[in-house]
Amino acid sequence: MADGFTSYTSVSPAPYTPPTMRNITTLLLVLLFVLTGQKVFGQFEFDTYAIHQINVIDVKHNAIVENQTILVADGRITAIMDSDAYSENDSTQTLHFKDHYIIPGLIDAHVHLGTNPSFGDHLEVTLDRLKYLLSKGVTTVRDMAGDARYLGYLSRQASLDEIPSPDIHFSALLAGQTFFRDPRTRAAAQGLPPGTAPWMRAIRADSDVDQIIAEAKGTGASGIKIYADLDFSHIEKIVRAAHAQEMKVWAHSCVFPARPSEVCQAGVDVMSHATYLAWEGEEEIPSSATYRHRKHEAFNRKDPSFLKLIASMRAKQTILDATLCVYKRYFPDSTLYQYGVALTQLAYNNQVKIGVGTDLALSDLSGTLPMLQEMLALQEDVGMQAIEVIQAATIVNAEIIGEADNIGSIEVGKSANLLILDKNPTEDLNYLKDLEVVIKNGQLFNSN
Repeated sequence: MADGFTSYTSVSPAPYTPPTMRNITTLLLVLLFVLTGQKVFGQFEFDTYAIHQINVIDVKHNAIVENQTILVADGRITAIMDSDAYSENDSTQTLHFKDHYIIPGLIDAHVHLGTNPSFGDHLEVTLDRLKYLLSKGVTTVRDMAGDARYLGYLSRQASLDEIPSPDIHFSALLAGQTFFRDPRTRAAAQGLPPGTAPWMRAIRADSDVDQIIAEAKGTGASGIKIYADLDFSHIEKIVRAAHAQEMKVWAHSCVFPARPSEVCQAGVDVMSHATYLAWEGEEEIPSSATYRHRKHEAFNRKDPSFLKLIASMRAKQTILDATLCVYKRYFPDSTLYQYGVALTQLAYNNQVKIGVGTDLALSDLSGTLPMLQEMLALQEDVGMQAIEVIQAATIVNAEIIGEADNIGSIEVGKSANLLILDKNPTEDLNYLKDLEVVIKNGQLFNSN
């Protein structure tokens, strides 16, 4: 969970203006929206439109398919064809993007939007944050523990496009009783005794885990987050119950006292924070997660225990949510960051899937998008190729959330969550800063 937020100035996406207008009716619509000051999100609600002569970055097959036309209707991709085979017609608005590139919308797999809705995450500032994320190309987020009452409201508004926001998938947090001394857990469940909220629940030896999972699912959560202060037997029981109820299980990579290899062996779907993998090299694991940021006396990336752990993650198809940059921002000493980089490299070199999550507070909307910071770290420090990082931020993250059938790649039948760019981001990830158009659920707007 992020350690507080700072308020900032709202950034509002500009109304989208297609490069080529095919009829006077559309032009009048543009003027009407600009002059009357209507909401900027979803200015053009075409029933059907075509994105014409664009180069598609196919993250599923690691390829660039040039000169394509993508048809969108009712928020979904209905056809993809060679542009030479497409014929313009009056029933379809054709938007010309010759020599541009298109990728799936970015997915931030680790955010915290609702830790304290009554203070740092109050509605006004949260709406500004969501608008900012969407304007920069983030079309989906996974919230990793907050007030489900608040997140459920925001998730509904976002899914119906009633607010300019990425779609929001959120977790219900489970942890040992001692963890609920943490003031963040109290802030995220105000009005209820610590550890009793369905979305922020303490696990005891006699807990009815099946019932707890059912109640967590009832909050609207997409998955269970296992945070801290639980042993292997508890984690295994939670995983079994959650999977039986078709919920994803996301866990810290060391749960204290459960070591990383035990977290993996228990069958969680995703392990967060690569730096915590370093605890696998320790003979003893503290019983409390309060020690999670402690440095290790003798960290050796070649320790055989790490390779064994990574092999287990690969065999179980466990995805690593590395969250590297959060340790660079909040810990001036780079030691924890270097642990994370070294072990993410090991995971990458041994074919473990890597996702892109930030876990960074949105405290500055004038700097580089946290999502891009994390992507650049994976490229520059871990050694992933640009296309692999884009895959991690789209199709792998869609798998993390459990939405790979609906988002994460440009395919017929999937939601039209798309980003249009002037330049090819597989050549330079920094080109993601120069978005021309963001499309979410088929609705278009300019990014700046």
